[in-house]
Amino acid sequence: MITVDNNILKSAELSGQRFFFNLSSRFSGTQGGGKFGSKTGQSLEFIEHREYQPGDDIRHVDWSAVARSDKLAIKLFREEITPHLDLLLDLSKSMAINKEKFDAVTALTAILSKVAYNSGYTFYSWLIKDMCRKVEPTNLPINKWKDFVANSNNNTGKTLCEFPPKLKTGAVRILISDLFWNQEPLGVLRRLSDGAAAVVIIQLVSKQDLNPEVYGNMRIIDSETGEALELICDESVLSEYKTNLNSHRQYWKECCTKSGAVFCFVEAENLLKDFVPDELIKNEILVLGY
Repeated sequence: MITVDNNILKSAELSGQRFFFNLSSRFSGTQGGGKFGSKTGQSLEFIEHREYQPGDDIRHVDWSAVARSDKLAIKLFREEITPHLDLLLDLSKSMAINKEKFDAVTALTAILSKVAYNSGYTFYSWLIKDMCRKVEPTNLPINKWKDFVANSNNNTGKTLCEFPPKLKTGAVRILISDLFWNQEPLGVLRRLSDGAAAVVIIQLVSKQDLNPEVYGNMRIIDSETGEALELICDESVLSEYKTNLNSHRQYWKECCTKSGAVFCFVEAENLLKDFVPDELIKNEILVLGY
């Protein structure tokens, strides 16, 4: 069983401290370091005056307006909403097909956790297996998370559709998965997009996923369902596998575009070289701090 590597975790957390969310530019201001709602609240953005009513906070009285009109008036300010990130982690068995892949899951989780903190976001992590379980307490260190192991036999897409987590309205939602499950992407994206400020899908794969080095008579066993298949692996079979894998990725990208989500492709071994999430920077999800 592959578990959290504390050296990987430390390196990823150090890297994450350098980045901030750049979602205000990527999503036309729907999220960023701060977000304003339509109600009145305690932010510094002034809306208008209103006549004083019993029970109003005396600190909001505009005394200059009183001097001009001899009427008590208070200042109304726009409600400020603290930005929030819901990070959803696919913990099916294929996410730990080798150590590098699960190390990359750990690294991305650590990086995005630090970025959320840097950017002033509140933050929930969700572990997806047969259900979607929120990590509590929410500030618990990653290496202390209970059941943070990729050992589920369940269909992650089906879990998201049939047992969706109670995600916060107006939040940024990021799913980390290899997407190696049989579920219509649009159905999953509809669930994730409902009430979201932004949705990001990170497809995380390893070199072993992309280029399996298997030849000859093989007994292939699905890491999640346990289903076995006898076949002869040769160049034609591997070529068909790679074609199908690329088609699957392309279909997810198209569905993300239709749904207004952002699709990012991350190769585990590349991420672990320097812990810089290049694809998230390229797609303007993250920006290097100054």
